[in-house]
Amino acid sequence: MSGSEPRQTYSQQEVTEILKRALKQQSLRSEALSHDQLVEMAKEVGIDQDAVEAATAELAQSRADELARDTEAKELAQERVRLLGHFAGSLVTYLVVNAVLYFIDHKFTGGTWYYWVLLGWGIGLLLQFRQALFPKRSLEHRKLREWKRAQKLARRAERDERRQKMIAAWSGGHQNMVNQGAREFEQAVQAGVAALLSVAARKISDHAERQSNQFNQINKRSSRRL
Repeated sequence: MSGSEPRQTYSQQEVTEILKRALKQQSLRSEALSHDQLVEMAKEVGIDQDAVEAATAELAQSRADELARDTEAKELAQERVRLLGHFAGSLVTYLVVNAVLYFIDHKFTGGTWYYWVLLGWGIGLLLQFRQALFPKRSLEHRKLREWKRAQKLARRAERDERRQKMIAAWSGGHQNMVNQGAREFEQAVQAGVAALLSVAARKISDHAERQSNQFNQINKRSSRRL
């Protein structure tokens, strides 16, 4: 056989299919690819990094949308179960009360008015059942009420925190004023005591001086007499 064999080429569809099969085989072996490995693999088959980044962002957005849809579906299912539970309770009350009203009406008034109660209450019950079958509006209203309640609690907590800070600041200032007043009173008492001691010492000194003068005068008189 002469010459070299022509290199095998693949169409874009075949490349895509081969990559899908390769990734599937790798996932079956529980081998994960990092983002850099994915970019390198794409580069080897002629896919630039920008296209890989765009596809990665699109996949992340798709996953986020899918997660949001799954979350919403679960919330709707839970809301439907809750509303159906309320409907079942209302239905039991409806049957019991209207049975009693039917008996009273036929027993005492000839059955002339019970059906009005039956009809009016029944319309309300049908609306409640319709709301349970299509719970999206009820779920939105409940979320809005919960959000408003959370905002109200947050504002109340913020007000309480500000009030506690104001009380703490006032208590600290009041305590500082008390401490300052106590220190000023103590200083005043000390100054007063010092002044009193000074006055007492001066009086004692004056008294001693007068006693000394009197004693000297007595000695002089005694000397003259002698």
